[in-house]
Amino acid sequence: MAAKTTITKTTKTKKTPPTTGKPPTTESLGARLTRASDLTYAQRLAMKATPTTLYEAASQTGFLISSYGAAFFCMGSAAVNSYFNVYNLPPGISPWVPTGFAVIGFVFATLGTVFALRPSSMIKSIKLLPIPSSQLQGTGPIPRTVMLEVAARRISPIPLPLKRFQVRPEQIVLVNRMSNRPVVPSERERMLKQSEDAKRRKEEREYELDHLMTAPFRDAGRASSTIFSNIRRGLTGEGFAPVFIDGVQYKLDADNGYALDDGLVLDRLVRIEPDRQLARSQSEKKE
Repeated sequence: MAAKTTITKTTKTKKTPPTTGKPPTTESLGARLTRASDLTYAQRLAMKATPTTLYEAASQTGFLISSYGAAFFCMGSAAVNSYFNVYNLPPGISPWVPTGFAVIGFVFATLGTVFALRPSSMIKSIKLLPIPSSQLQGTGPIPRTVMLEVAARRISPIPLPLKRFQVRPEQIVLVNRMSNRPVVPSERERMLKQSEDAKRRKEEREYELDHLMTAPFRDAGRASSTIFSNIRRGLTGEGFAPVFIDGVQYKLDADNGYALDDGLVLDRLVRIEPDRQLARSQSEKKE
């Protein structure tokens, strides 16, 4: 009887080096809700993927043209006055005449400098930057400090490109609030206002249809009113609110600029200090 021989094949198992890394831990739903409830208002806004625009100035073309135009006129008047009435007077003129014209030229040059500096330090936009995704994906605490990006015109009267810099919200101090909290009307007052607005729009529509020949003149009047308003703002500087950022005074358009939620968000994030000296000192960066 032949002995049966069985051939067994042994397979070599490939050994893998031991790993000491722990499997990734997943955050529970309760922990996520706890983290979300502990977030501040600024942190919630910063969790968006894109920057949040808190403030953006309106188009300032008319304002810039009026400011630089007035500055050019005053500077040119001062130069012409000084050349003809101070340094090139005909003989036989009293000595006090060039002195008086020199004072006039100095006044014109001062006014030209003031007009040229109107657009300087004007804020173009304020944005809240998002928190980096690397800090949001981890299980650690979300940074409590958010950053704001400010785009503003330079102090120089020369129209150079905007400068952009990042600051913390506590480094921005407003002298006046961006928003005045409106009085909430009652239901009856709101319905009356809606009916009055509807009646007014109907009357305006009927007037436009009945007076088509004079419509171009009315449109021209509205356009000229806007132009003269920009010229007035360029000459007087009205409608701009002072704001201190890191100890430097800037200004923003409080009348025509866009502000998120009518300025309530910006008022909530930054500081409010009516005293300008205190506002300047509070805006300075604390190490």
